[in-house]
Parts: sequence; C-alpha cells; structure tokens
Amino acid sequence: MTSQWTPEAIRALGATTDLPTLGDIFGLSTWRSRQMAHTGEWEQAGIRILKIGNRYRVAVQSILDVLSNGGTPDADPAHTAALRTQAAGRANGTVAGSSSPAVIRNSS
Repeated sequence: MTSQWTPEAIRALGATTDLPTLGDIFGLSTWRSRQMAHTGEWEQAGIRILKIGNRYRVAVQSILDVLSNGGTPDADPAHTAALRTQAAGRANGTVAGSSSPAVIRNSS
C-alpha cells in the first residue's frame, strides 16, 4: 500500500530522519540517497545532512523548506528544482520533468 508524504507526515518524523526515508520522500533508492549524501548533492539542493560518526542524519526542516519554497538561499536552484520535479512526478505516477504539483508519497 502506498500513502502520500504530506508536510504533516514529514514533520512527524521529528527533528531528523535517515537517508532511506529522505530517498523515499524524493522517490530515490537508498543507494542513490547515500551516494548523494557522500557527494554533497543533497546540500546543493538545500537539504541539510549531518554526519555523526559514520552515519548520516537529515534535518527534517530542510526537507520541508525545499519542498515548499525551493530550498535555502544558498541552494543550487537548478538542483533543487530537479529534485522537486522528480518528487512531483513520482507522486503523480508520471515521468520526472512533468509539470505536476509537488505531492510526495511514502510506501508503508
């Protein structure tokens, strides 16, 4: 069964979440999400990644910021737009690049 990631559901994650959940919000695999954390691509999009020891944590508020207004002022606008488009396409069952509204799903 698939349910939608709403802003309320994302906020309910708490202050931080993990990379698999971040990937799920944006329709990416765990492997790709970890790769993006390692290369700094999430930060380029405005998603704040915290490395604690050998683990990554994700600031939930930064996810909400990217989805609601395109990210932080220093975020790469092109990268942020690509992530938002990908999330919107996944939520509506369309190919990335569609002009669908940004609604995100969570598999449960």
